[in-house]
Amino acid sequence: MDSCSDTTARAAVTDRELMGALCAGDREALGTLMDRHYRRVYRIALSYLREEDSALDAAQETFIKAYQNAHRWNRESEVAPWLTRIAINQSIDLYRRRKRRSAQFQSFTPGDHDERTATAEVSPERRLMGRQSQAQVWSAVASLPERQRSVFVLRHQEEMSLVEIAKVLDMRLGTVKSSLHRAVRQLRAQLGRAGA
Repeated sequence: MDSCSDTTARAAVTDRELMGALCAGDREALGTLMDRHYRRVYRIALSYLREEDSALDAAQETFIKAYQNAHRWNRESEVAPWLTRIAINQSIDLYRRRKRRSAQFQSFTPGDHDERTATAEVSPERRLMGRQSQAQVWSAVASLPERQRSVFVLRHQEEMSLVEIAKVLDMRLGTVKSSLHRAVRQLRAQLGRAGA
């Protein structure tokens, strides 16, 4: 079989079949899963950590953990939510380690990782105000309790539905709703104080 038809054959395989192959020790299955899910996993980590290098580390660790724990995957479950849960846990662990190393939260420099924030039509003053506002928002998000932060990031950054979030985080829908409500209320209060 040539490499072109091998690639086509891999594309036709479902995520569940790939996980079955991964459980059997097929490393090529991991490569295909990474091809399919890496960008989303990286986006989740970046949304959570707000730093490109840390997000890359978390994304790589996510797939290492998936390989190491493939035998724990429930064959009745979808693969994407399972990988998302691992990505969130890796991001939380990395965030905690980073926080321990640094007694004070160091906010990211807005715009460094996303070229869309700077356009030729926007004045330098507006850009500066936007960066300050964005930094305040993400600083406030970083101060949320972990559960609230996870729910907020998945809802507002990844635009997941509440049902999807409940599935990914293995939480009841009511808990997701109340966590999101508390997160929004706390953010409004913090940002209101910052703007006062």
